[in-house]
Amino acid sequence: MKKQYIYFALAALLLPIILRGLWFYRGFPQRNEIATPDFASFTAPAAPVQSADANPEVEQIGGTVILDNYHANQYMPSEIEALTDAIKLRGGAIETYSDSSLLEYQLKYASAFITISPSVSFSTVEIQTLKAFAERGGRILVFTDATRNSIYYDFISGNPIAYGDANAANSLLSMFDISVNNDYLYDAEKNEGNFRNVLFDDFGKNELTFGLNEVALYGLHSVESPSGLILLRGAASTRSSANDAYDPNQGGAALSADGNVAAFGDFTFLSAPYNNYTDNATLIANLADFVLAGDQSKSLANFPFLFEDETVKVFVSPELTKTTELVSALGGLQAALRYMGLEVAFVDEVPSSGDVIVIGPLELTEEIEAYANKFDLVLDEGEFITTTEFGEIGRYGNGFILFDTTERGNTLVLLADTPEDTIALLGVLSNGSLYSCLTSDSVAVCSVGYGGDYYSETEEETDEELSEESAEGETESTPEATATPGG
Repeated sequence: MKKQYIYFALAALLLPIILRGLWFYRGFPQRNEIATPDFASFTAPAAPVQSADANPEVEQIGGTVILDNYHANQYMPSEIEALTDAIKLRGGAIETYSDSSLLEYQLKYASAFITISPSVSFSTVEIQTLKAFAERGGRILVFTDATRNSIYYDFISGNPIAYGDANAANSLLSMFDISVNNDYLYDAEKNEGNFRNVLFDDFGKNELTFGLNEVALYGLHSVESPSGLILLRGAASTRSSANDAYDPNQGGAALSADGNVAAFGDFTFLSAPYNNYTDNATLIANLADFVLAGDQSKSLANFPFLFEDETVKVFVSPELTKTTELVSALGGLQAALRYMGLEVAFVDEVPSSGDVIVIGPLELTEEIEAYANKFDLVLDEGEFITTTEFGEIGRYGNGFILFDTTERGNTLVLLADTPEDTIALLGVLSNGSLYSCLTSDSVAVCSVGYGGDYYSETEEETDEELSEESAEGETESTPEATATPGG
């Protein structure tokens, strides 16, 4: 009996399942073949690649470019190889800037200064130094990138905060009426494979845009300059992430009004493979020409890098006797110039051309008179020298450096009152620094002595007074002979 109950229970359990299956059974399903795309026939759209000349012939411009490595710059050297290689191909040299105390010295001989995605702001001293450099004709090139950020942590909450490079770049660019906006440009209609890869085909007329038909920038900030020139103008469909609007006064790059400072909202186009897309290679070549074309107007601000020829001719006035001390000082000058890669040739007459150093006294000799007249130096016999830049300057203990630059060459004139002061002035020249001198663009006054003639005259007067006093004392102390009764 118990087995029958079990069978009844199983039947009650399985029968409804079997009946439900039979009721809903429609036969075995047949899976229809699903049509799929022919992936094998698909090809990814190729980026517009510019064919590069394997052996380009470029002009050997030369020059030195200072590359910023002091402001926590957010890039790797491999990311800018296209630009550095283009600079070297043109005979240029690249030095890094990593010590703020050396910036002014490095800029004396540089043709350009480049900073890439800085994350630390420029100091007031750096800004003024770079401003003076640009005013002398040096070039400044600034690259930023909307994809580069520095991560800081909130002091109170500890939350991470991302800061872009726009603020640090603007600390320098604001001096030149250029600003980089803290946004990114995008174009959903006309782009290079991605809405943040913006294509530009409208260019401001300048040497930087010569030969360009189309360039592509990747993840870029917008750049503007009210008084300058927008180099890369976006299409009407190019918009800013700040307001999703098109602004004709913003673009991918801008140039200052004087043409010496340029800023780009992206530097990804400098790295492979993007450097070969569209006309990016041509743009990079133009950038290399731009930085090496910086030509500073020569002045004493460039001291000691004042000469351009391989040989500097040195004329020593016949009024100066070549004593042991003077010969030693001239040897120090020769060694300092050789350290800078310049040879020295001593001459008997003042050359009419080339790079020249004239060493003479503070007197209107035949060789010195022409320079004194040109620089309005009044060299009379008094205790003071009258200058246009600094007024009356004491003759004793001071040396004068005059710098004359013409198409025929560069001339440096050294004038001092005594042989000792001349030797000390040569020491200033050999040390390569005018920090202890009053300077203008063409005249410097350096303290090189202690008013030797004045003290010498004082010492002579003192010696004479002592001699007279001694003589008087001897006279007073000598007893007079008196007559005696004996006779």
